[in-house]
Amino acid sequence: MRTLCLAALAGAFVVPSAAHASDVRAAPVALAESAAPTPAPAAVEVIFTGVARRADKGVSIFVRMTGEVPVAVEQTGRRLVYHLSGAKLGVRNNANPLPTGQFGPPVSNVALVPGNGAVDVVIELTSEPGDKPPYRVVSQSGIATLVVELPPPA
Repeated sequence: MRTLCLAALAGAFVVPSAAHASDVRAAPVALAESAAPTPAPAAVEVIFTGVARRADKGVSIFVRMTGEVPVAVEQTGRRLVYHLSGAKLGVRNNANPLPTGQFGPPVSNVALVPGNGAVDVVIELTSEPGDKPPYRVVSQSGIATLVVELPPPA
């Protein structure tokens, strides 16, 4: 009985009274192995952001990452924010804005804004878009790319 009480105090589960003393001594080891903390997954890094003008005069904005993350979209007037939960900036220089105003409408600025466990892709438009522009996440060979398709200016 004394062995069972010590095992219970050590964090092991209490075994039935018919169990052998060797079973009780093995229980704390099994529990300790299963209770070991699992390492936290590495955050997905944003590694590159770019802009490409399409033949229809629209613009594609892309954000390359080391993996996929959930994307939430917010629109306020001429500002679109794509919230990349679980992402971080791979290089501090990626926090510098990408001034796209020189390329003409529909986009004037793109910026990556790091936050608490997330990165926001902030897109400033030259006019209100009406509906939220479509986006998709494409994954290939361990690299994920968020692609935002902005329609041509009206």
